[in-house]
Parts: sequence; C-alpha cells; structure tokens
Amino acid sequence: MNELPEPIKRHIEEITSSEYTHRDGEVHVTELLYCLRKAYYRRMAEKNGENVEKELKNRWWLYRGVVFDGLWTGLFPKNQVRITHRIPDGPVIAGKIDFIYDDTVYDLKTISNEYAVRDGPKGEHVKQVLFYAWVNNTPKAGLIYVWLGGVKIFLIDTSRGYEVVKELEERAMKLWTALRKMEPPEREESWQCKYCEFKDICLGGES
Repeated sequence: MNELPEPIKRHIEEITSSEYTHRDGEVHVTELLYCLRKAYYRRMAEKNGENVEKELKNRWWLYRGVVFDGLWTGLFPKNQVRITHRIPDGPVIAGKIDFIYDDTVYDLKTISNEYAVRDGPKGEHVKQVLFYAWVNNTPKAGLIYVWLGGVKIFLIDTSRGYEVVKELEERAMKLWTALRKMEPPEREESWQCKYCEFKDICLGGES
C-alpha cells in the first residue's frame, strides 16, 4: 500500500478522514457492537483534540466501504436515514440506515473475501441491522456483503429485534456512565486487542 502514488494515498486519507464529532448525551450504535473500552478511549482522544492516526492499510478497508456506499445507496430514495432511540434517564442511541427498499432495512458491509461470511453474517452486523429495523419499525432487514470478487445477501429474521435493542441499551448505559465519570469501562478482551490502537494505554491501566 505504501508504494501507491502520493495522489492516490492522499485521496484515500481524505476520503477516510471523518470530521464527525460525537454529541454529548449520544452514543452511536457501532460503538456498542465492539469493545466499549475502545469506544471510551476514542471519545477521550476526540475530546482532548488528539488525532488517532490510522495506517494506510487500515484506511483501505474503510475506503472501500465508502466507495461502495457512495455508489449504491444513492440509487434509493430512502438512503442515509438517521435514526435515534432515547433511553429513559440515559443517552440517545443514534445510527444511520444505508437504505430502505421494499419494506426492508439494508446495511452494506465490505469484506476481504467470501470466506469471511462462510458461516453466515457476522453477529455484530446482525445486531446493528436488527436495531435499525426495530427502531424504524420496518418489518424486514438485510445485510449486503461486498468484496472484490462478488456479493452475498442475507435476509435477517427480525423477531429478535426487541431483545437486541435491550442489550444495546444496557451497553449504551455502561459507555455513557463511563464517559460521565471519566473512568474507562471494564476490558472486553478478545483476539482484536493486539491490533487495537489503544492497547498500550488499556493494558497500562491508564484512564
């Protein structure tokens, strides 16, 4: 990746450099699907004006998603639909539906190859699209996985929607409380820890 011509590298960096700032009292659904401690450290870095630098190879995965998202979601009248779900005496959970078509909420995901979904859709993606369907009161949900060699679509059973929403509400309260107290939530150790940009501060026990 580093051997790419500079104009291409700059374009990748520009496309993947988000200026999004989280709102006080609001958490994004994607923060709740993965490690809450990582989400906390990202929020603290943002609050302190720190720039968490992404390597080019990590930006590439995001870049591919942005490209497909831009090409496909605009084909549908209902696209990039912002939704919110308020927890009583707690934060708002926010998200953005890629597009809605034929009474179905769809979320686009880019993956490296078909092997990544050989056992079905990823659990965190299922929770995300179920949350969208339940909050938006849409009866059906689908996940579209895209890789350079093809596309695979999964239609998701929405009967677990309420159960997933309650689970995400609980996680949202944990993250919200941690941010208010400025104390990181407990570690959620997994194989992803060794690739985390906050592994040093996390394992060092700093807040």
